[in-house]
Amino acid sequence: MLPFTADDLKAIQTETFIEHLDYFESLASTNSWALSTHCISAGSAAGRETSHPSLVLTGNQTAGRGRGSNSWWSPEGGLTFSLVVDTRLLQIQLEQQPLIALATGLAVCETLEKHLPDYTLQLKWPNDVYLQQKKVAGILVEIAASQPGLVVIGVGVNLNNSFLSAEAELQSLGTSLYETTGQKYSLANTLIDLINGIENRLYDVPGETSSFMADWRRYCLLTGRPLRINTGLEVKQGTCLEIDDQGFLILQTATGIERIISGTIEHF
Repeated sequence: MLPFTADDLKAIQTETFIEHLDYFESLASTNSWALSTHCISAGSAAGRETSHPSLVLTGNQTAGRGRGSNSWWSPEGGLTFSLVVDTRLLQIQLEQQPLIALATGLAVCETLEKHLPDYTLQLKWPNDVYLQQKKVAGILVEIAASQPGLVVIGVGVNLNNSFLSAEAELQSLGTSLYETTGQKYSLANTLIDLINGIENRLYDVPGETSSFMADWRRYCLLTGRPLRINTGLEVKQGTCLEIDDQGFLILQTATGIERIISGTIEHF
């Protein structure tokens, strides 16, 4: 049985703000496809005119990517997709683009919480969603150099998959909705809910940022925790005080307070 039927695909476009949909039974990476197909300059030979927002969806992602050199494990039953949005249409300014990952993560967290009212969902800055202290979803936001107005938002949600076949390290770090609740979920219906939630939160980015970031902080996993963060230039240690309205992690170190806009949490 295919993960998405023709009726599912029609419903996705009918019930969301998606203008164009590319669906593949199997694909290496939805983000890579989106970047190579949708985000090439329209004036180039490979470029093509596509209405946005567009969706790249697959039932089987074979080489999912995470931030940096990380990979995203995408077994059968998981939900993996990429949205291509035009930040100019959303009125998101260049300096606000770092908030897109945070807005998306908040939308994913809020959407999953509707299905999991009795469980704890949290956000790990900048791009992970945790369920019962284990990673259940991740976000990868990428910007095309040739068309900086277009942003690719990759989302991976562990929905109906099981970690029993994963490596031991992954089994200790990740979980899925199915493993947590014992219930199976509709891929199509969950996807529609997620897309609608993401759309609503993206419109918050150019608006009253402090309002949506206040909501984000309610789910923050790191506040008050000692952590080690690799900024790409150096490793810093300290206590996370908060994530501020601009999306910076505020770190209390031995030498003072620092604002960090991006990095990888190595330990918390």
